[in-house]
Amino acid sequence: MAFVYLLCDSGQDNMFKIGITRGEIDKRIKKLQTGNAHEIFLVDYYETDYPFFIERMMHLRHFGNHKRGEWFELDSYDTSMFKKDCHDCELVAESMKDNPFGKKLLK
Repeated sequence: MAFVYLLCDSGQDNMFKIGITRGEIDKRIKKLQTGNAHEIFLVDYYETDYPFFIERMMHLRHFGNHKRGEWFELDSYDTSMFKKDCHDCELVAESMKDNPFGKKLLK
């Protein structure tokens, strides 16, 4: 299992990072915090067997709000829908897992 997470940069309004980790989210935040002057904190997370697929889908979903790297400018609706959107992506992944072509997309 792994996590898709949504982090916030306290120094920038509505700036969020959508990322993944196979480890503890707190440890990931500490690594990211080292290179950031503002506090980074966890907004939400989703535990899944398909972290890379869900992360890619979430990045595509918010492509129009992309700022840099894995950072996006999101509003309160986007952040409140994070878990549901991840779950919807997981349902797509589940439907693809037995398809030989779909398996390649889930890696």
